[in-house]
Amino acid sequence: MAPKKTAFFTFLACYRDDEIKSGRKPSSYNQLRIKLLPIWNIMSDDEKYKYKDLALKYNNSNCTPKQPIKQITDQLKYSNDFWNMKKYVAEMFENIPNNQELLNKKFILLHINCHSHAGEQYYFPAEIAAIEFNLKNGLSRTYHQIIGISKNYPRGFSGSMREFSDKFHHINCWDDHPDDYQDIFLEFLTFIKGGIINHTDLKKGTLDLPYLYTIQSEIGTNMMKTNSSLEKLYSTAFPEVYAEHCKSIFKIGSIEQLLLEIKKKMNLHLDHQHLRPGMSVCDILEHDFYGLGLGCMYHDLRDISFKCSKARVIQWMSNICIHINMYTGLNLIPGKHMATQLKDGSKLIIENEHLPLTATELKLSKTTDFP
Repeated sequence: MAPKKTAFFTFLACYRDDEIKSGRKPSSYNQLRIKLLPIWNIMSDDEKYKYKDLALKYNNSNCTPKQPIKQITDQLKYSNDFWNMKKYVAEMFENIPNNQELLNKKFILLHINCHSHAGEQYYFPAEIAAIEFNLKNGLSRTYHQIIGISKNYPRGFSGSMREFSDKFHHINCWDDHPDDYQDIFLEFLTFIKGGIINHTDLKKGTLDLPYLYTIQSEIGTNMMKTNSSLEKLYSTAFPEVYAEHCKSIFKIGSIEQLLLEIKKKMNLHLDHQHLRPGMSVCDILEHDFYGLGLGCMYHDLRDISFKCSKARVIQWMSNICIHINMYTGLNLIPGKHMATQLKDGSKLIIENEHLPLTATELKLSKTTDFP
């Protein structure tokens, strides 16, 4: 049995991992102990707590002595990123002067299905979907791409990856899908930025991108996997870019936090203690993921649109808008804030803000399906 890791050892391991990432020759643990013990002794209990927590998680996990301490430092990074995200999102909403500005503010929602081998911490995008919307006008732009891994074949992972694919998104790892990673990555960044990408900034890792909001608690994916898969796509598309630049470019936010901050700004407090059954933040966001027409063609043709990343981001937006409408009388536009029901039973969402908006102009059924 592997010896238990202490909080202090975890602190040393994180520092040593930072040395390795920065290209310096890593110190021995004895050297680090002598160097860092005085610093550890003056740290507050709050500062030490995250290392105690990570040590506990490591000791209770299935890690073996052969596995790197990287698992600890990765958890620390994403823990820090998560709390920094919550602080940033809260401050962003504090700086929105009024509800009119809030209604016009654009947000980007993101969902990624991964080619995944969880045991090896390997995540690469199988499908990326993102939408831009605001509360006033609903959906304005969409992005969607299924991605193959023929040029990035992780040998030895096939069985586990196929099992993960079959369970969560049905995108076969070895089917023919686009695999020009540089073009895919640049198109995705162009969508996020809403303009031409400066390749110099991209290669230096200094590109300033907006927050991308995804689900925090969905089974099979989460914010950490989303971030890891995008970093892997970046480093594969541009192998000459330093690893730290790949890690610094994306800001992944929690869509649950986004909804809570919207409600807080509108004085519609979502107090967990006073929610009726079925009305938790997750219940609100994940309501009604079914309906032909919301997913991409790949998933729709297989009648599994509820597994599609595109269907998920569209429904997240719809559920946010419909929920806010329950308390504010938000003017919901069929086909823009939520899908409109067609006569054949399928659903339609208008993905381009320049298309006509009304059911009459589109010659659609006036029946709109509200959750």
